[in-house]
Amino acid sequence: MSLGNAVLERPTTTPGPVPRASDTRFRVLVADDQRDVIHALRLLFSTKEITTLGATSPGEVLSLARAHPIDAALIDLNYESGRTSGDQGLQLVSALHKLAPHLPIIVMTAWSTIDLALEAARRGASDFIEKPWDENRLVTLVRAHAELGHARRRIAELETEVQQLRGTEAMANGGPMPGMRLHEVEGLLVRRAMEHYQGNISRAARALGLSRAALYRRLERHGIGN
Repeated sequence: MSLGNAVLERPTTTPGPVPRASDTRFRVLVADDQRDVIHALRLLFSTKEITTLGATSPGEVLSLARAHPIDAALIDLNYESGRTSGDQGLQLVSALHKLAPHLPIIVMTAWSTIDLALEAARRGASDFIEKPWDENRLVTLVRAHAELGHARRRIAELETEVQQLRGTEAMANGGPMPGMRLHEVEGLLVRRAMEHYQGNISRAARALGLSRAALYRRLERHGIGN
């Protein structure tokens, strides 16, 4: 079986473009030691609501990941001429996963083996694609992972907002306070996820890490209409 068709942790995809808010685009970090590969991918993704950040070395990948919000990463496994072991890329996968545990990482290489794919997955990679790739399949794969990464990042932002709200309320009351109860925090996260995805149950549920049935129960519990 071709590794290009192997699925390590692939989110469900649907044909056609994924609905997005008009003021947002997916942001994908693309890493390859060949600048022409990065340029080609930037052109390909630019028409698919994907903004590309390019890096030509593992160090540059980590620097960009620290400096910018990223929805997914598409990284090569070799960064020096003549090297085909994938060791550099595997080390980068480990470092990037440690830096951003919820970031979907897709690895790509022209020198692929089952063992290499499994090791990449063990270190935190979400998927694997071989060079040369089919452009339509690559775009579908990257968009699916970027949507998942975007949702994970949004949930983290919502959790941060909740913490900030707790801190603001504590200061307004002149001292420490118990903070929001778990029930209130859950309701706030569910409400904001539904608002962000404009009432789309499937996307809100996936962003919250819930099944559709579980989300319906929480909507009823908190009196949130859909």
